Amino acid sequence: MKRPDLVLALVIAVGLLGSPFYNTELVRSQLIGGAPVGALGSVLVLCTGLALAWRATLRRGYVWAHPATLTWDDFDDQRPAVLTRRLVLDWAARFAVAAYFFAVSGMLIGFPSSLVGPVALFVVVAALALVLGRRRSFPGESLLPLTLALPLVIPLWTYVVAAGLAAIALLRSSPLPHTASRDTLIRHYTERMVRRTSAAFLDVWALLPAGRPVPWRNALASRFVVTRYVLTGVLARRSALGLPVFLALAVVATHATFPAVTSVWLIGIGGYLGLLPFTAPIAQLHRVPGLRRWLAASDLHLHAVTCAFLCVLALLWTAVVLLLGIPASMGALAAALIAALSAVRSVTRGPLDFSSMGMVLYEGVLIPAGLVRQLVRGPELLVLGLIAASFLPVWP
Repeated sequence: MKRPDLVLALVIAVGLLGSPFYNTELVRSQLIGGAPVGALGSVLVLCTGLALAWRATLRRGYVWAHPATLTWDDFDDQRPAVLTRRLVLDWAARFAVAAYFFAVSGMLIGFPSSLVGPVALFVVVAALALVLGRRRSFPGESLLPLTLALPLVIPLWTYVVAAGLAAIALLRSSPLPHTASRDTLIRHYTERMVRRTSAAFLDVWALLPAGRPVPWRNALASRFVVTRYVLTGVLARRSALGLPVFLALAVVATHATFPAVTSVWLIGIGGYLGLLPFTAPIAQLHRVPGLRRWLAASDLHLHAVTCAFLCVLALLWTAVVLLLGIPASMGALAAALIAALSAVRSVTRGPLDFSSMGMVLYEGVLIPAGLVRQLVRGPELLVLGLIAASFLPVWP
């Protein structure tokens, strides 16, 4: 991107992000309206933002190195400093976003009576996430960000003190930038290049999580092979189960902060994003024609079984969200089913065909209409379906 374009993009971004601060009344009327807001709304937003930033830091996306760098330039002991700098920058960016949303929610619905507790919570959780991110992972650590729901039911300072003591106790652990092996760095670099290449060619379904071995002998043997394949593929992505949990909390926090946003849109968008990782089994079949020929089943049978299975998962996720306080309605249940169908529709398109871009000139701008048509397959059903579901009555 050229410098003038970058400056223009920054100006537009700053204007949009700063709108809640200089145009507060308009933004408040659009997001909140005249609905009452809970006293803990901004604290709920802060806890949700901290949980998402903490979870993203635990992915340790900084642990990679170019093979050529490891071969020719890895003799001056600069590798730990480079990895640590990368960790700190990623960590700072994520928690800055969490701080921004807390500030926006405070401007729109009001800050707590005292900011000392929320600021202390932010500092301690950020420090704990940084300490955990610089050490090796351990089983069950991905569930730690869920503990940020505790400050809503226990004294805030109790959680702050416990998190602070945990950060101090883990501070002396061996730093991962010093102990990461060359094989680990190269393997993560290869995975990163695959993701970047997939994004560059708009092959977003290649970014879905890869499966892990499932301890189920003869999983695809006997009858109901399609059902077994879909079930095994979902179990192989069990590491992504944390995402629907975080999305459920995010939906609850968004509803408490912005009650003018209907539950139909919250459940529809949240369910769609939460189900996407579990569509990877069927996405693989449509991305690789050889794999699709391996499964001797019609497209109708394959899609029907996948839709039925994901609809069950969507209804279970919606039930949890409704138990957490989201208003129940016919539209909310319909939104869950629409999210499942849209997720399946999104990943069942064939590979992108760049030869049929169909360039259209509109207001002096060339728009690849054919490419856009391929990319919006799935999301268009979600948007149209949620618009229709918004008109359903609350209950018959």
